[in-house]
Amino acid sequence: MNKIINLIVAMAALTFCFSCNNEWEDEQFAHYVGFKAPINADGCTTIYVKYKAPTAEEPNPTVHYKLPLVVSGSTLHSGNIAAKVELDPDSLEVLNIKNIGERRQDIWYRDLSDNTLHDGKDRVITEFPTTVNIPAGQSVALLDLEFDLSDLNQSHRWILPLRVAENQPGYTSNTRKHYNNALLHVVPFNDYSGTFVSSAMQGRPVINGSVNVNAIPYTVSEKTLYATGDKTAFFYAGGIDHTYKQRDAYRVDIEFGEAGSLKWTAANPELKFSVKPGSDSYITPAEPDPLKPYLVRKSVIIQATYYMTDKTGGVPVDYEFKGVMTMQRTINTQIPDEDQAIQW
Repeated sequence: MNKIINLIVAMAALTFCFSCNNEWEDEQFAHYVGFKAPINADGCTTIYVKYKAPTAEEPNPTVHYKLPLVVSGSTLHSGNIAAKVELDPDSLEVLNIKNIGERRQDIWYRDLSDNTLHDGKDRVITEFPTTVNIPAGQSVALLDLEFDLSDLNQSHRWILPLRVAENQPGYTSNTRKHYNNALLHVVPFNDYSGTFVSSAMQGRPVINGSVNVNAIPYTVSEKTLYATGDKTAFFYAGGIDHTYKQRDAYRVDIEFGEAGSLKWTAANPELKFSVKPGSDSYITPAEPDPLKPYLVRKSVIIQATYYMTDKTGGVPVDYEFKGVMTMQRTINTQIPDEDQAIQW
């Protein structure tokens, strides 16, 4: 009896083995087309594009960013794909309403592709091909985005909203959220822009022309410098940041010159901005990481004493801000593309 049972089990196992196929050779997922644009805590994807210095041949230079389009799946697709890319303003509006709210439209992300929002611009801000060809046997292609950053108003934050067009012949757009569209928060940068540690820049009220040295210093932990050119940037003076409705009134532009010299400009006369003569300078030290020599840590250290009038509380208060602001970048020298080499 046991021999008969063993024989039946053996035959069943043999039949099972012959009926199996190599399922790992079959496609495990659908061949969807989508963007490689992972989102951050703000619900968008930050991309960094560097300003180029204008030249006589190119007075308004453009810069490029390569955005990957990915064909999902465990096997390579066999046919050529012509993926169509289009603008997606609806997703941008949803992002603004959900993450910021109706009441703060003054700090909403703006649509970079909407040329009616760029004052004084007679050129297209963003250009890109509407069709990206993904050859057979390849899973990734690059969408070439071209940006004209000159005179871009960075008092606002800008997003380029894109999506892979649906219901097109030859492919299926990715059905998963944040794969079929890309909300690209475009951040221009240069060698001096970024988030600075500013806790060592201390502010004290000025009363009747004298600084109250006994007052508790007014500090902010971070201060952002926004790039406006290859050697220019601006920041908001005092404790102001991008969340203030009146932020433009506190804008101060800086030009980084040779030998550590700085030129400061404030367009609003009511700010009463001035810099103490001889107090301002900057240095840009760089040193390799002691444990990973292919990493270079570059810093920008700004030292200054400046004066301003703060009216955000309704009553004008004069301040002296004195100290340093420091920004450091870690750069991987093994990566040729600078925007990718910087560890943001």
